[in-house]
Amino acid sequence: MKPNQGLSQNSTTNKDSNRKKKKVVQFTPILMTYTKLQPRLLNDKLVEIYPLDLLQTPNPKNYDRDTKCDHHNGIFGNSTERCLAFKRKVQSLLNAGYLSFSEETPNGEGKLLSG
Repeated sequence: MKPNQGLSQNSTTNKDSNRKKKKVVQFTPILMTYTKLQPRLLNDKLVEIYPLDLLQTPNPKNYDRDTKCDHHNGIFGNSTERCLAFKRKVQSLLNAGYLSFSEETPNGEGKLLSG
């Protein structure tokens, strides 16, 4: 029997499609914007700024030249609100108990309680 003789074309296609599937990450809702949260976490020394090199062309399909990410030192192309690296960091702080929020205040935001 030749190598791969017993494999159907579907098994190869399934492997390719499995690689392309991205794990959907569920983030705990927070009671303020990530943009407002980021400088407070910096001040409390719970996060650091991670500078990135400028993106090389072609830009990713979600690139937006009119937005910038404060977590990545103001690099253009992605907003702080959509930054998955920052959201993952916030989630890890929540999971570890270093960060929590009280109930909503009259202005619609929660009070940040650093552990």
